[in-house]
Amino acid sequence: MKNRIYILTLVLLLAPGLSPAVNLDSLWGVWNDKTQADTNRLKAMNKIAWDGYLFSQPDSALYFAELQYKFARIVGNKKWMANAYNLQGVSFAIRGNYGQALLYYNQSLNIREEIGDNFEIAKSYGNIGSAYRDQGNYGQALSYYSKSLKIFEEISNKRRLADSYIKIGAIYSIQGNHEQALAHYGKCLKIFEELDDKKGLADSYNNIGNIYKNQGNYKQALEDHSKSLKLKEEIGDVNGMADSYNNIGIIYQEQGNYKEALQYFQKCLEITEEIGDKRGMAISLGNTGSIYTTQGNY
Repeated sequence: MKNRIYILTLVLLLAPGLSPAVNLDSLWGVWNDKTQADTNRLKAMNKIAWDGYLFSQPDSALYFAELQYKFARIVGNKKWMANAYNLQGVSFAIRGNYGQALLYYNQSLNIREEIGDNFEIAKSYGNIGSAYRDQGNYGQALSYYSKSLKIFEEISNKRRLADSYIKIGAIYSIQGNHEQALAHYGKCLKIFEELDDKKGLADSYNNIGNIYKNQGNYKQALEDHSKSLKLKEEIGDVNGMADSYNNIGIIYQEQGNYKEALQYFQKCLEITEEIGDKRGMAISLGNTGSIYTTQGNY
């Protein structure tokens, strides 16, 4: 939670397991029904693999994605062949095997380029960029994120364009290039303002606030984190509110204003206790403990 940077990825690698909205029995019924249209069967298998198993049992998702690919190849549906390769790539990325993930992402990209699907090509570039990012190869990550951004700009997909700006900004932030990070987060903020997307705005202000904190500009950091907190309160983002309380507390802590810092860490703790977020509770208690240690209050 500490200094969290919100990144809206194309593949949510940390998503929870089986979605409560997924009716696997119904999906299996569609997949096994040979009277169904090929695309319906392929969509069903994709949903089984992605929503049913990918984030809880990625090895099982890989198996189902292989079934999806084989069927798509038999019926000559290149779009779904590419989707199946992409899904296999995600299953490897989730398990930290980025080399294999890149192999499948590139196979998916090759097919998408062959059929000229620009939207999916841009998504592939984004996924490849994320694999390189997770490998620590930031140069290659920036290269592919930039390719993705260019296409989303050309097809005027503002939400995906904002996503690209966030990912590029995050890379620059990791590299310590605060000027470029702020520039890209600022572009993202402008898009979310145009879209009237309060969640996106809240996350953008959070990211910008973290950059200013890292620069030692605590006044501006507090202003942006406070804007983020207000938006999260408006939309009822409880988890996000806990993050903001924690981030504001850290700023006060670094300023030596321990009284204010303790108040915000306590607010964070109360929320994390309420929602059963043990990791968040541990962070809040750890931050509180560090202040008491600094004060000599053992």
